[in-house]
Amino acid sequence: MTALSKLNYVNVGKHGTFSPTGNQLFDTTSADVDKIFESLKDGDRLLLYFHGGLVNIKSGMDTAERITRYVTTGTQSHPVSFVWETGLIETLTQNLDVIWSSEFFKRLLVKVIKVAGKNLGIDVKGLDGSKGVGGMRDEEIWDQLKRAEPFEDTVEVTGKRSVSLKWVGDDDLDELDDIIGKEIKADMEEEIESDQLLIDAATAEKPPLEADLMRNTIAGTKTQGEKGILSLAKLITAAVKIVVAVVRRYMKKRNHDFYPTVVEEIFREIYIADIGTLLWGLMQAKAKDMWKEDSFTGNPEGYHAGSYFLKKIIDFQATGAKLTIDLVGHSAGSIAICELVDAVVKRKMDIKFRHVIFMAPACRCELFADTLLKNRGIMEDFRIFTMSDEYEKKDHLVPVIYPRSLLYLISGILEKDSFDAYVLGLQRHITGRVPYDNEEVLNNIKAFVEEKGHVVYAVTEPGAAEGHISGSTKHGNFDNDKETTLDSIVSIIK
Repeated sequence: MTALSKLNYVNVGKHGTFSPTGNQLFDTTSADVDKIFESLKDGDRLLLYFHGGLVNIKSGMDTAERITRYVTTGTQSHPVSFVWETGLIETLTQNLDVIWSSEFFKRLLVKVIKVAGKNLGIDVKGLDGSKGVGGMRDEEIWDQLKRAEPFEDTVEVTGKRSVSLKWVGDDDLDELDDIIGKEIKADMEEEIESDQLLIDAATAEKPPLEADLMRNTIAGTKTQGEKGILSLAKLITAAVKIVVAVVRRYMKKRNHDFYPTVVEEIFREIYIADIGTLLWGLMQAKAKDMWKEDSFTGNPEGYHAGSYFLKKIIDFQATGAKLTIDLVGHSAGSIAICELVDAVVKRKMDIKFRHVIFMAPACRCELFADTLLKNRGIMEDFRIFTMSDEYEKKDHLVPVIYPRSLLYLISGILEKDSFDAYVLGLQRHITGRVPYDNEEVLNNIKAFVEEKGHVVYAVTEPGAAEGHISGSTKHGNFDNDKETTLDSIVSIIK
C-alpha cells in the first residue's frame, strides 16, 4: 500500500465520527481536516471521492491512492477521498460460502427449483432441446448445480403453468397464497416426504456457522444440541412460502431470472437474518451518520467527520474565497453523496457542486429522488456510469450460488423491506420498461437520466464521445486502473 498524504483522505471512524479505527497509521483527526483547508487557496478545485462502503481498510486506502494519482496527474483538482470501510463484502462472501457448503440448503434448493419450475412452466434448454424443470430428476438438477451459472438458459412456457395459475390475473396476486397454496403444498409434501436425506438434514443440528445465519423463527433455538433444527412441518411450510414468493415475483415480472430468484427467496425465508442485511443496514447508517448535525464541542474524536468537513467548506468560503467542488462516488459511495446533499439542503448551507458522478450506484432510487433529483439545482451536471443489464447478469458475485452482480444481490436480498428493491445502478429499474413504467419515482428518474447523456451504460461502443466511455464488465472495476471510466471522469473534471 502506497503511503498517502493526509491532505488527500478522510478516514471515517465508528458512527461516522473521527473515532480512532484501531489503525493509527490511517486515522484522521479534525486537525488533519483543518490542514486540508489550510492548503487550499481561492479558486481551487476540490474533488471529493467516496469509494464503495463494502470494502476493508486496505482496499479503501488503495482506492484513495489510485484516485489521488489519477486526479493530480490529469486535472487541476485537489482530491480528498472519504475512506469509510466496513468490510461487508468479505463477510458476505464468507456467509454465502457457508450456506453453499450446507447439505440442507442444497437439498432444499433442489426441491424448490423442481416445484417452482413445475408451477411456473419453466423449461431449461439443453443440447437435446428444452425440458420442463418440473419433470427433471433430482440428479439432473444436481448436474445443473455443478455449473458456474445453473439454469442459465430457461424460458417460461405459460401453457405449461399449473392449472391454478393459468387463470390468475393482476388483481389476484394478493390472494396468490389462497389460489395456489394448496397445490404447491401438495407438490412440496410429495417431494420432501420422499427424500429422507433432506428430512435428516433439516432435523439435524446445523454446524454453528450455518445455524448462526438462520432465522430463529424458522430454525428455532440456538442452544447447544438444537441449533438450526427444523421440524418436518416447519420445513414444508417454509418451502411452500418460498415457492409462492418465487411465483408471485414471476407473475409481477419482478423476478431476477429463475435460478437467482429461487436462491434469493430461500435466503430471505431461511437465512436472511444475518447473511448481510444487518451489516448493509449498518453501512447505510454510517453513510448517513457522517453528516449528522454537530455542535463540535467536547472531544474532537466525537465530531462527525462529514459535517466537520462541510463546516470547513463554509468557513473557507466565508473568507471570500471560492471553491469548485465535484463529487464522485462508486457503488455505496453514492449513498454517502445522497446523504451529503440531504444534509446541505436541510441545513440551508451555501454549498453548490459542479459535477456529481456516480459509478455503479448502489443507492435506492427513492433516496436519489428525495435528495439529488429533488434538489437538482444544487449541481451543474450529473452523470452515471453503470453496466448494461446484459453485463450486470454476467458479473457473478459468487459463481454457482449467486450468479448475479452485487447490485442484484442488494436489490434481491440486502434491502430487506422489499424484493427487487429499486437500485439506481440497475438499468432495468431506470429505463421505463414493464413493470417499472407505472412507478412515478422511476419515471421521474428515467426522464432525468435520459437528458443530456446523464447515463452511460458499459460496455460503450467504439467511438463514444469523450467523457462517455466505459469498459467495465464487473461491479468492482469501475474505479480500477486500466479502466476507461476513470479516464472519462478525468476528462469531465479537468
